[in-house]
Amino acid sequence: MKRSEIALVVVLSASIVCACSMVWIKLKNLGITNIATTTTESTTEIVQTSSVTETTAIETDLIQGPLTDEEALEGFTNYLHFKIKDLQEIIDEGKYPCTWGIASSDEQKIMIMFKSYTGALFRYHIDRQTGKTYVTNYVVETNSYIRTKENFNVRNYLDKKPTPTPYAIKPSGQPTDAPAKPKISISNAVSKTAVVGGAKLPYKIPKVTISGKNTDAANKKMKSDLSKYALKGDNARGITYSYHTSSKLISILVHISDNDNETYDTYKVYNIAVSSGKIVKDSTAVKLAGSSTKKFFARVKATYKKFGAGDGAPASYAKKAQKKNLKRVSYKYLAPYVAKNGHLCFVGYVNYYGGAEKGYRVFDATSKKIIA
Repeated sequence: MKRSEIALVVVLSASIVCACSMVWIKLKNLGITNIATTTTESTTEIVQTSSVTETTAIETDLIQGPLTDEEALEGFTNYLHFKIKDLQEIIDEGKYPCTWGIASSDEQKIMIMFKSYTGALFRYHIDRQTGKTYVTNYVVETNSYIRTKENFNVRNYLDKKPTPTPYAIKPSGQPTDAPAKPKISISNAVSKTAVVGGAKLPYKIPKVTISGKNTDAANKKMKSDLSKYALKGDNARGITYSYHTSSKLISILVHISDNDNETYDTYKVYNIAVSSGKIVKDSTAVKLAGSSTKKFFARVKATYKKFGAGDGAPASYAKKAQKKNLKRVSYKYLAPYVAKNGHLCFVGYVNYYGGAEKGYRVFDATSKKIIA
């Protein structure tokens, strides 16, 4: 071969190598590093037809792959702890069941069942490939699940630690089975007649039954508290009660009468969660009634301002009594309950005009009126 021909071949080879290098640099900038560069023509065609979006999709598929059941559960558990700030405290207390776990799983989707401490039931539908998640909520009234506005990507929570040990739920039957609505009944644990100040008054102590729930502790508490009142003699009292039930809460107002017109009667409130069958604290009862402590206390204040110190109270006295009452807006002096009409009400320890001038009165926090 002549020197001139050899030189031409060298120049052409260098040009080809240079072209390949430039194309590889372009591919690398786009994020594609696993495509062979065997020929200049085929590589150039890929560069021309590729885009940043397509490259990202290729990388995602290669790196992530479909979610495993364990990954889905881990990401969901992390998500719960970001969504419910006091979740760990609720679990640690052990008073109100809060459970979740995988209810069904196939090649396309994973479904996680979540039971809230309030008894509400939710399904989280997770796309195994993308991680996109939407939610359905069980509605007792229609005995069906409806889609909520909540949605997120479970992949975004895989690396958000820590992941507490999940308390897994083990659903019975098929995932499509709707939970049975619990049957609630209120009856008399005790039904007698008391003689108070020479008058015969009813003496009735309530008993709660919820299908599938153990209500023994709640019933024992009510019977123990109320049996302290005698049927006859100076300490005798008449006992009656009223109640309201919903899908989440049983609210019982017990009226304890001394048959004395000069004093106001006393009251006791028992709020029982349908999900557990146990007596709950006041703040939880307000939440189960569909409100919050902040909103409830605002209603109490408005009610006390309207009440003053009761009918016929002189302006000077009413102002002082109201001031004292507004200082007692806390669960130490208030017992919230839900009345027969569904209104959020409360028993409050207040100053009032007439009689003993201090004691328990019953108010409707919804209509801001005094009941008794």
